[in-house]
Amino acid sequence: MLACVNFFLLVLVLHRQQEIQSYSENAREDAITVLWNTCRIELDRELLPEEMELLPMVVQRDQALEQSQAAALLGELTATPSDSMRYEGANGAAQFYINGAFSAEFVQGAYPVGESTPEEFALTLMEGLGIDAQVQAADTAAWPRQAVVIVRESWEGVPIFDCTATLVFQDGELREIQRDTSHRLVGTPQPVSSEGCLDTVTLLLRFADYVKQNSRVCSQITGFSAGYAMDAQTEPTRLIPTWYVTTDNGAYYWNAVTGDIRPEQADT
Repeated sequence: MLACVNFFLLVLVLHRQQEIQSYSENAREDAITVLWNTCRIELDRELLPEEMELLPMVVQRDQALEQSQAAALLGELTATPSDSMRYEGANGAAQFYINGAFSAEFVQGAYPVGESTPEEFALTLMEGLGIDAQVQAADTAAWPRQAVVIVRESWEGVPIFDCTATLVFQDGELREIQRDTSHRLVGTPQPVSSEGCLDTVTLLLRFADYVKQNSRVCSQITGFSAGYAMDAQTEPTRLIPTWYVTTDNGAYYWNAVTGDIRPEQADT
């Protein structure tokens, strides 16, 4: 008798799961149809990702990490900040800010690139700081006279869209990390389980509404990438699960927690 009851309960659970899956698939198809009917934007069903799996994170400032990264950049430190945030060392000087912005100016001869490419050199430098990074963009047409490489930081393989560093090379060596376009994680991210993410159907409908209200013109969504946006205006800093969505006419960041949408060009 007990075995029969357990079997009956299992059948009910499986049936319920099938109903939920069917409802979810139908909702996705309906959202794709709404996107086409209201905005004339195509989306291949195969491109639509599963639900966001990343958790919101918080990052507390780690001053020991900051000092170790400054030493890795500058060599033996000859001056460390008390109230200011300026470090000095044999290789030059660097500034680290509470919101994650940082910059550095290097003395001539401190960082010759040698046989490496600027891109390879940039990744090796970031690795020495304990930063997992990938090259996002590079302008090396005038190398070795000059070059600019932009790298993006990742956390456990997940890109942090706002954490980029711009490295400027001149005459075959690294001379500067630009402040206005360079940000780093100020500590170790910790998950926040109290916040959830919106489902992809809701975000698709939000995008359709955004396109109509802002007269954005695109005809096709071409890709989705999951990552984090960084909100450094709060204390502690927050990492927000975000979809990076490409279209045939620009790209967008979809905040998976609030549903806010911003175009990529707003960052430039």
